[in-house]
Amino acid sequence: MHNESPLPIGRVEPGSTDEKQPSTARLYNSEAQPTSGRLYQGGSIEQQRQRARRTAMWVGAIAVLVYVGFILSGVIGR
Repeated sequence: MHNESPLPIGRVEPGSTDEKQPSTARLYNSEAQPTSGRLYQGGSIEQQRQRARRTAMWVGAIAVLVYVGFILSGVIGR
């Protein structure tokens, strides 16, 4: 056996860790990516809250239905 690791642990060449990342201008360029009609396109904060409430109500209703379904499946399954 030998004590040398095949990996360069402790030794890093200068410039070897320079990774080129896309700039934020390229990532978030609104002209390059078309927006969907359902995405947030402005409006008042009250409209945004109303949409958030409606979404939360739908998610809550689905969660309650799943919960009741599990309870009923346990009761009926006996």
